[in-house]
Amino acid sequence: MPILIFADHDNASLKPATAHAVTAAAKLGGDVHLLVAGRNAASAAEQAAKLAGVAKVLLADDAAYEHALAEPV
Repeated sequence: MPILIFADHDNASLKPATAHAVTAAAKLGGDVHLLVAGRNAASAAEQAAKLAGVAKVLLADDAAYEHALAEPV
């Protein structure tokens, strides 16, 4: 069963908490998927794809996700 993690980022780069969450999730077993939701967040998604243990990165790039509020996501 895959584990989905919402990436913590500033639209340009990942925050360290994301890597910590991926490490913890990988210890549980199964595929780890990361959701990068933001505005112009492609570089953060590219960084996410390079994290050890990440099987899939999902990028939701839209103006509605620019301010990292839970409601639009």
